[in-house]
Amino acid sequence: MNDVKPYQFGRTAAQAPALLNAIDRLGDRLARQLRLILEPLCGTRPLVTAKPIDNTMFMMWDACVPAFTSLSLYRLHPVKGVVALRIDAPLISTLVDRFYGGRGNAPDLEAKEFRPTENRLIDRLSAQVMSAVTGCWKEVVPMEATLIGRETGVVQAEIAAADADVVVQSFEVNLGDRDNWTIEIIYPLEGLNSVEGVNLPRAAEEVRPVDPRWQRDLADCMDHVRLPARTVLARPNMKMTELMALKPGDVINIHIARHLPLLVGDRVFAHGTIGEQDGRAAFMIEKLA
Repeated sequence: MNDVKPYQFGRTAAQAPALLNAIDRLGDRLARQLRLILEPLCGTRPLVTAKPIDNTMFMMWDACVPAFTSLSLYRLHPVKGVVALRIDAPLISTLVDRFYGGRGNAPDLEAKEFRPTENRLIDRLSAQVMSAVTGCWKEVVPMEATLIGRETGVVQAEIAAADADVVVQSFEVNLGDRDNWTIEIIYPLEGLNSVEGVNLPRAAEEVRPVDPRWQRDLADCMDHVRLPARTVLARPNMKMTELMALKPGDVINIHIARHLPLLVGDRVFAHGTIGEQDGRAAFMIEKLA
């Protein structure tokens, strides 16, 4: 039984929101953005691969995270809760070495804190990554990222409760050597559930070519649609007492404007004047709206 998962009795399983599909679909787009961000830092064309999203419990993700890592904590409005950006510490030190002309020497795996140059790179890199994240989300849900803190370990960071459900979006980064590093974005599932007004992008396989015959038939049908057109000669205003006192034979004085609107449905289609043609009342269009 290798597929055993922890379960807390009395707890209702969270429903995966529609945004999970959006996160998965935006993964490749965000991977391309990360590639452009990392290239000036490492001096080569990195390989960035988006991995399938992982809907798991926070303590399950925490158990797999190295004790020393880069954690940037954000408010990603309108997502409720903390959104975390995690970058492998060896990736940070390797990028710093390459940025200053080195070859990306083996990072110090025993390090317990970042050097000042590494902290400056974290500031720059995390800001660019979150800018790319909000840019990719723009067509789905407009988001605004606000930094609330940085930590070097999950223990010090107040991200979520141990039994909280989170959505982990991971990217595998290869700078051209044998080592692969990880960049992760951790979303609170409950926070994603609270987001409304989702406009999911269509998957590539859902996009179908337009049928020209169908277009012609639709245009032909639209040509025969009848729409009610009308104009309003006057809109007199009356007091309630005057309205209640009206009786047959009373005359209401009205003023007909020089230019009248031609209404199609509830929209003004044109402006014109009332006249006569062939012994019948007519409306002459003077200007299209």
